[in-house]
Amino acid sequence: MPSRSTQIHRLVSELEKITDVSIDAAYGERGRLWNLHYSNGPTYTTMQAHLAKLAKKTGLDPALFTLHRIVQDDALSLQAVRYLRTTRAEDPYEYESTLGWAIEQAARDTDHPDRPLNDREAVLAARLLAAENGYTTPRSLADRLLRHGLAGLLADDLDHSRPGDRTWAAEYLTARYAQGDHRAAWQRHLHPMPARDALTAATADPDAPRTARVAALTLAPMVRAELEAELADLDRLELDLITAVRADKAAWSTVGDALHVTKQGASQRADRLAGRVASTGR
Repeated sequence: MPSRSTQIHRLVSELEKITDVSIDAAYGERGRLWNLHYSNGPTYTTMQAHLAKLAKKTGLDPALFTLHRIVQDDALSLQAVRYLRTTRAEDPYEYESTLGWAIEQAARDTDHPDRPLNDREAVLAARLLAAENGYTTPRSLADRLLRHGLAGLLADDLDHSRPGDRTWAAEYLTARYAQGDHRAAWQRHLHPMPARDALTAATADPDAPRTARVAALTLAPMVRAELEAELADLDRLELDLITAVRADKAAWSTVGDALHVTKQGASQRADRLAGRVASTGR
């Protein structure tokens, strides 16, 4: 039968495979416990659950182990970016007292907090950490983001025209034209303004550069689709109202008066609405 030390090292090796993280196991003479140190990786709760299952499987007591998780600077930076992009406080001043704590909490409660969801997130996190000279704390990250927001990390990324890329188009036009609340949401959170507002702003600008016009053209099909969906909803609403009024024994002349058309026009309009509703399936 293998010694306890051998069993423990086998357990640690298996735990590393399951959690995809490197673990430093050291025996502590004072507490007579094995201290398992790891960086980033699964949360304490997740790691504890895996440890308990493996200990039961090998006949070891989970109480023999203590877990020590270190959240490194790259993970803090990444969680800061993710939190600010996905969370928007109702009161902007709320961030002044809670943002640092929220970043720390997000890193603590996220499995593998150093793993980006996409390339954009990875680039922003790397730039944020570089701005902190490679060393940071939740509070210093919060202070920087409160002063400069996420938009300051984009450098000149948006200046490179990408026709057909709606995300780029919305962000480029927002960076150029957003005002008021839309500007604040962009600067801090990288939340683009509504596509219709962005399109309107670009087309209303007589000095818009070609890049802005290309971005507006890129958004035009999406805005058109939104408007067509709204019109389809209005067709359904109007047809439902005509049907309800007629069911209440109102004459076509009454319907026509409401729509500012003749009674024949009202009947024809109802037929056209019914045809459009049927064709769109709305």
